[in-house]
Amino acid sequence: MDYGRQADNEKKITNDKHILALSWNIATDPKLYRELAPNPYSHEALKVISEKFPDESITDVIRAVILAEPEGIYDRNFRQLGKIAQREELREQKERTNAINKHFVYYCKEHKKELRLLSKDVVYSILFLAIFEAIDTKEIEQRFAQEQRRDLKMAIVNFIEDTNIRVAFKKKNTRKRPLLLLAFAVPSLMLFMYVTQQQIHILAQPPRAKKQILAAEIQNKNEGFPMRLEIPSINVNAAVEYVGITVKGAMDVPINTIDVGLFKFGAYPGENGSAVIAGHYDSQTGAPGVFANLNELKKGDKVYINYANGISLVYVVQESHLYNPGFAKDVFSDNNGAHLNLITCDGVWDAGKKSYNKRLVVFTNISH
Repeated sequence: MDYGRQADNEKKITNDKHILALSWNIATDPKLYRELAPNPYSHEALKVISEKFPDESITDVIRAVILAEPEGIYDRNFRQLGKIAQREELREQKERTNAINKHFVYYCKEHKKELRLLSKDVVYSILFLAIFEAIDTKEIEQRFAQEQRRDLKMAIVNFIEDTNIRVAFKKKNTRKRPLLLLAFAVPSLMLFMYVTQQQIHILAQPPRAKKQILAAEIQNKNEGFPMRLEIPSINVNAAVEYVGITVKGAMDVPINTIDVGLFKFGAYPGENGSAVIAGHYDSQTGAPGVFANLNELKKGDKVYINYANGISLVYVVQESHLYNPGFAKDVFSDNNGAHLNLITCDGVWDAGKKSYNKRLVVFTNISH
């Protein structure tokens, strides 16, 4: 007999029983569950965990929170179905779960490096949205069974713990890029796309999982990715980079002033939702950037997204708006159609903040 393996199994069983006991305590205290469930890695949740369970492993408590997941509308509706309908629903449920797991694995593998730059609470929020496509509890409980919700949330926790995601941002890891800080004012742009538990809802309405989770469907079909952005009316013909999120929780920017950056955690051009592309207004030396003339676009102007395989998508300018630095939900979260929103700096340069005081956003819709 392999006593070492037997000891490991006994330890695992004991640990599981302990987590189940914690889960029971949490499940029977609705107020406590509501405090911990939305994001067990949030500062508020961790504070509650440390107060309520001072002698317990934080990870054990978080896993217990996941196991305390209650029944929802889906589960109650499922029990009302006949046996044949239940079998069919279980089959479809299994297919949906397998598809989501497949995309989740791809998502985590493809963006593991970037996710490791973020804190646990932010990673949990991003992956939660990538899986469930919503943050509203009732909506999620209507679409997913209790067991599905438990398994998918546990997958997020396992990824976070196995990947050694840090608890909080470390200032020393922030990359210093003076050109970008001066030219595009990253500290102010991040207010457009600041990923916190309070504002994460700007990503809450991406297209359906099959089409959206980092455009996995596009890659699987070898349809290619957007390669160039063309705007003939202002002489733009730029390469498309794929930008993610900085260590400060901001939408990143292109590495130079002649390329544009597509936000890869949002919708992709051609999909339902708001694809977002950022470009520099000028450089550190004052030379014009790729979007120096973005303010000259007018309603009806054409914008082209060219794919590597020769496909070209056409968007039509609808309107433009100037924003003060701050939260701008409509830039990222309009899920009513296929949109492409172009962002750059505008206004007056603030030497103290090393930032322009306005943001220009041009809204375009796909042409059918």
